[in-house]
Amino acid sequence: MTVPVRSRLPAPAVRACVLLLALFSFAMSATVSRQVFEELPHLEDEIAYLFQARMIAGGHVVIPSPEPATAFWQPFIIDRDGLRFGKYTPGYPLQLAAGVLLGQPWIINAWCALLTVPLIYRLGRELFASEDVGLIAAALAAFSPMALLLNGSLMGHSAALLWTAVFLYGCWRLERGGSRAWAWGLGAGLGLGMVFITRPATALAIAAPVIAWSAVRLLRARTQPARLARLLAPLLLLSAVACAIALLVPWANWQATGDPTANLYRLVWDYDRPGFGEGYGRHGHTLEKGVRQMRFDLSLTAADLFGLQIPALTGADGLVRFELQDHFLNQADYYPAIGLSWLLLLGAPVVLWRRRALLLALWMALGLGWLAWPFLADAALMTPGPLQALRPSDAEPLIRTPQVGWVVVVGLMAWLAAPLLILRERRAVWAWLLAATALALIVVQISYWIGSQRYSTRYYYEGLIGAAIWAALPLAWAATRLRWQVVYALLAFGLVCSLLAYSIPRVSLLRGYNLITHELIDAIEARRQPGRQALVLVSGDEVAWRSFGELMALTSPYLDSDIVAARITPGISREAVIARFPGRQIIEMNAAQNDAWFPEDRPATPGG
Repeated sequence: MTVPVRSRLPAPAVRACVLLLALFSFAMSATVSRQVFEELPHLEDEIAYLFQARMIAGGHVVIPSPEPATAFWQPFIIDRDGLRFGKYTPGYPLQLAAGVLLGQPWIINAWCALLTVPLIYRLGRELFASEDVGLIAAALAAFSPMALLLNGSLMGHSAALLWTAVFLYGCWRLERGGSRAWAWGLGAGLGLGMVFITRPATALAIAAPVIAWSAVRLLRARTQPARLARLLAPLLLLSAVACAIALLVPWANWQATGDPTANLYRLVWDYDRPGFGEGYGRHGHTLEKGVRQMRFDLSLTAADLFGLQIPALTGADGLVRFELQDHFLNQADYYPAIGLSWLLLLGAPVVLWRRRALLLALWMALGLGWLAWPFLADAALMTPGPLQALRPSDAEPLIRTPQVGWVVVVGLMAWLAAPLLILRERRAVWAWLLAATALALIVVQISYWIGSQRYSTRYYYEGLIGAAIWAALPLAWAATRLRWQVVYALLAFGLVCSLLAYSIPRVSLLRGYNLITHELIDAIEARRQPGRQALVLVSGDEVAWRSFGELMALTSPYLDSDIVAARITPGISREAVIARFPGRQIIEMNAAQNDAWFPEDRPATPGG
């Protein structure tokens, strides 16, 4: 296996660059949070995360439902049996609660961004004994449009990425053995446990390849009791720590429902669960839908990963092209441009394995073949000819059969694990593990009924670690064999171009997304009497959350914030709501669907 040699850059210069990249990530997170998102949640998910974080900051995961509960409803917040709680697992709200207590919720993702960059540097540097690999990977991760967007949001993916990096780096150091293996087992367990309570499906995906590799290592050591014990002890510690942290999820479920196995997502939408068949997804989920959604999402990932695409994001007028703008804000199908970020990944197998890279290409083709066989079989059985007679006239297509969906997903996970049975050299193993963790996220997501494009393809985000290190390999190879000054100058130029020509205009489009801006808050503050708390009554027959989502973001779960918003729809007593808040200034608003206005500013066509 060929790996890049150490950088000719002085070590202090490399460390200074990594520090600057980490500070850049923090600063960009703060900038996007303030300038684009105005430090407000713009998705239902963010509103729920913030609500749960405020409950935890107050010392609770569950609180009594207020009366009348529907007046104070917020998206993905559940009222059941007199209790109020969020549908999300407690991991990210627990971390976000620290920001709530500081009065700056945005700082949590900014802090996660700052810490993730040096971890990616250390992992890339140590895996391939190359300062260049670590530094370039850190730079690619710091400038990734996906990272710049999500780090500025109130979503939990930045925290999950940080803990994924902790888990992978801990596993790498653990495998190297030594007297501190137990400490790295503890750290890796902490990372995996935190990923699980933040995003459980992500934790299962990233853990699966590492579990497979650990099983292979133990299997190879089965005839050497002393070595087996040395390998097993830190792995058991890792598992114990991860499982202990993971118990927070059933504990929170028990607090909310009395059932530790409850799926709180299903209390909002009963179909919101992974799997295939009826009852999974809004209209039933199938392999066909999962693969279609995967293809949609990967088409955007190819651009959003490192900001490379044709044609350019902006036109001659300097504005984002209309069809791309419409896609970012409204669509979730094929991305209209051709993303080219994946080109940076192609050189890694050649750098790592040279001529044997062909074997990797064949293995990837085998995986694609396994994914494609139900589609090819259906095409053959439905095409007029001798094979069509083998298919009963009332038979369900294979791509819509739940059992086939699971066969494909499980088979792909086995396909990801199989190379670990034959790979021996440590760096070859870890190069594959990095790829496998990213690919496992894509495979696992096939079983879920919906994709994600509005905040980039965030369900794949934790794969950025492997993608950045793989993309760094050919660039590091070039830096050690060509004039390194030229390679780094071109890299810096490309990163700045990506930031200015892609990331900034792409992320800036989300300012005011879902009609959430600071304007409504400013209008309320202008009407609020100095030093007096306000109760904002939003009245209408059909009041959607977007009509006053920014006011929801100000409303404390305990209804003790300076501004409390309540919706007054048919069946909700206006007098009963006012009676809960004696002495508060009443500010009236009207709403219809996503529009809200003050009575004196009544629009000509409400709701239009």
